[in-house]
Amino acid sequence: MSLRFEQPVVDKIAQSRAHIGITDAEIVQMVAAYRLFGFWRIDIETGHFFTSEDVHAIFDLPYSDRPVNLAELMSRIHTEDRSLIAQTFEEASLHGVGFHFVYRVDNRLGGYKLVRSIGRFRDDASGGGIVGVTYEFVEKLRVVGFEDHAARR
Repeated sequence: MSLRFEQPVVDKIAQSRAHIGITDAEIVQMVAAYRLFGFWRIDIETGHFFTSEDVHAIFDLPYSDRPVNLAELMSRIHTEDRSLIAQTFEEASLHGVGFHFVYRVDNRLGGYKLVRSIGRFRDDASGGGIVGVTYEFVEKLRVVGFEDHAARR
């Protein structure tokens, strides 16, 4: 198992979508519709880590809108992956960079599942810190074509 870690120097330019007429809320709803896809924020001044419901579900933690217990959350991450995650957050806050990494989370069934987190440093009017998303990798589903479906009838 290897982790992939990148700190892009330049952010990807946002796609133009005004001509499409799709809202931010619609995008978020569609992205999160078919897998656990959670959002989070670390307040650098307080050290508090706030997460949405899906992050709690990914880590099998009871949901609360209060700051997450980081010790409990980190205990669900494979021991070999914890130090890279801590280093990544430190580098992001020190250098104001973005990142993504893939790591292993206890699946509570005796094994691990793969999870990806993507984050970026934010220092604007909405507050300083690191914001990001976390989602589970899911097995690819076999798509049944119309012909296959018709043949089964």
